[in-house]
Amino acid sequence: MPHFPKPFFRPKKNRWYVQLDGKHVNLGPDRADALRRYHEFMAARKQPVPVTPPSDDPLLIEVLDAFLDWCLKHREKRIFESYEERIKSFLVSLADRRMALRDLRPFHLQLWVDSHPDWNPGMKRGRMQAVQRALNWAVKQGRIDRSPVAYVEKPPPGKRENVIEYTVYRRMLDLTATQEFRDLISVSWETGCRPQEIWRVEKRHLDVRGKRWVFPAKESKGKKKIRIVYITDLALEICQRLAAKHPAGPLFRNSDGLAWNRHATSCVFLRMKKHLGKKYALVDFRHSFTTRSLKAGVDPVTLSFLLGHADTSMLAKTYAHLGQETSHLREALDKTNQLRPPSASA
Repeated sequence: MPHFPKPFFRPKKNRWYVQLDGKHVNLGPDRADALRRYHEFMAARKQPVPVTPPSDDPLLIEVLDAFLDWCLKHREKRIFESYEERIKSFLVSLADRRMALRDLRPFHLQLWVDSHPDWNPGMKRGRMQAVQRALNWAVKQGRIDRSPVAYVEKPPPGKRENVIEYTVYRRMLDLTATQEFRDLISVSWETGCRPQEIWRVEKRHLDVRGKRWVFPAKESKGKKKIRIVYITDLALEICQRLAAKHPAGPLFRNSDGLAWNRHATSCVFLRMKKHLGKKYALVDFRHSFTTRSLKAGVDPVTLSFLLGHADTSMLAKTYAHLGQETSHLREALDKTNQLRPPSASA
């Protein structure tokens, strides 16, 4: 079976290259464009140039590159970009960026995350997991026999404890300079939807009569079942107004007409930090919606359906901190005992 030269990335030059006829051909800095140019080069050649078959001792960069190629074809763009950013950061941290896979050790990952003191434990864990998953994928694909970092010790997962109280939410609305961001956080507060859901919802997802968004299985998280987000009257009013303005494409856009995303919303919350004393994120609205619902007595099964969880175990794990709120537990106990039937002597 013939083997073909593959593109490779040079972090120092921030460029993609492919070796053809003994020369390194510059494919540019953007990965997607580089792959497109690579395929154009190969298609234009009369015969593919054979190269030395890969040895049983592959380079680390080759394995990681193969994983990213697979993600580009089989995963959503945002997932591919997330892995690409993390893996590229890891490769840049290595003294020998062309090291053999067999030379990789867990301490390489530890040195990498320790060189970023601005990363919190949860961020460090997520970045280490990205490299782990890439190599675990290579094992499943039969590209390598074992991952040298399969059992690396990682920081514990971080937990967001940012519950947005109603007074803070109202303060956010007052600080909001544009109607576009006010619409975004208002619907997030009302529905508890996932950030990626409100960023992607379009007119075609809006079921006005049912007052809900309906995402087909292939567009939902996990891509296994239809995701339904129920919306309030206020949220419906906002969505109908935006649907009239944007009949195609995302409903929620910034003042420049661009769809909101993680970076854009983060910038707004960062500007609010000096007024609120804390930096919030759009996902905190979902966390706060869930906390409010549990305190209001919404049963976990119903709430799990509203949130789009597969089962109630996610609630038990993520919101265990409610068990530390004495007043909430005391109120729950009192409500339970209010249902006590009258005694026989009464």
